[in-house]
Amino acid sequence: MKGDGLPLLPLSVAAASAHAHQAHDHGAGSTPASRAELSRLISEGERKLGLGDVDGASAAFDQAGLMAHQANIELGVLRTQMQAGRYRQALAFAAHTAGVHLDEVEGAVLYAWLLNLGAQVGVAEKTLQQAEAREPGHPAVQAVRRSFQSGLMQAQGELLKLPGRLAPYATGAAPLPGTRAVATGVLLADGEHALVPREALPASGPVRIWLRNGLGQTVSAHRDHGAGHGPGHVDDDDLSPLVMLHLSAPLPVAGGDLMAPRDAFPGSPVFGLDVPADTQAQPAWPVMRAGFLGMPTASAPAGITRLGLALPGAGWRGGPVFDPGGRLVGIAVGRPGQASTSDQMLTVAALRQGFGERFGAVDAEAKPRAVGADEIYERAMRTTLQVLVFTP
Repeated sequence: MKGDGLPLLPLSVAAASAHAHQAHDHGAGSTPASRAELSRLISEGERKLGLGDVDGASAAFDQAGLMAHQANIELGVLRTQMQAGRYRQALAFAAHTAGVHLDEVEGAVLYAWLLNLGAQVGVAEKTLQQAEAREPGHPAVQAVRRSFQSGLMQAQGELLKLPGRLAPYATGAAPLPGTRAVATGVLLADGEHALVPREALPASGPVRIWLRNGLGQTVSAHRDHGAGHGPGHVDDDDLSPLVMLHLSAPLPVAGGDLMAPRDAFPGSPVFGLDVPADTQAQPAWPVMRAGFLGMPTASAPAGITRLGLALPGAGWRGGPVFDPGGRLVGIAVGRPGQASTSDQMLTVAALRQGFGERFGAVDAEAKPRAVGADEIYERAMRTTLQVLVFTP
């Protein structure tokens, strides 16, 4: 199943566009003062972006763009768009950068990465092949190829270098040293609660928890406790594969119709999300995959069905699953290290039964409009959470 994709820019057209832009660049940074100012603006944009000030970063990169048409400036612009949660805008801008700046392979690398994140795997592969044909030995090209082949989609080492950094910056609460990213979770519609895999948290003893969305925004979180339990204590008093957490501060929500009124039928098209596990707790954009919902299994508890998706990552599954209208139809469940084809999904009926107070009434007669895969991914950047855990 394909999402709404952007066509690859033919190399002949891209080359002509690149030639046309040379006039804009001619004379840019021709004096020491102008070169210094351009460098200052780029550095300022990067600094603002690292602080989570997307407006300030956008202003700096836009000002730099008025002075010169350079790939590193455009990469800063589109990463700012991603950190603001504007995936569709970033994807379109990445297509331009990849097609025009043929001498700077980082643009094609980032474009391929964003396409893959949004479930446009086939187009991402073609884009990467074009980059390999131009610069097969480039470290970033080789690193993305290894990531595509492994299926883990982890941005590490070479892929975190500027200007083509393939991940958001982490902002907000700072997890303790030694914290690990162990699972994927789901932000609920109130922005103040989340569901995460129960087994990703220690069954007993103290634990510190943080949650981070696809914009890099990070907050601490804790579980509801009974009398006599200290902060962070987790009781295994529920058979549900998920546990609810309270956020210390609200995170932005996607808005719109967030939950389907009834369970999806087997064979329905779905989009599932996962965040790569990372022992270093590095921030990451979520990864989306498209597929078709499987049948319930006789051996599984009620409310569990086969997911029918090949999700990446190696942590505990717990990400949202959406229908073509961008509505939540379930939450993925699965263990680290198991084959992604063994992943399952907890249905909306089961979610309402277990956590009904957090899932309000829905209009059973409402007929959602189908939206593009890129719009679903944009919503999922806020809904999909990276679960970070520190155990003393």
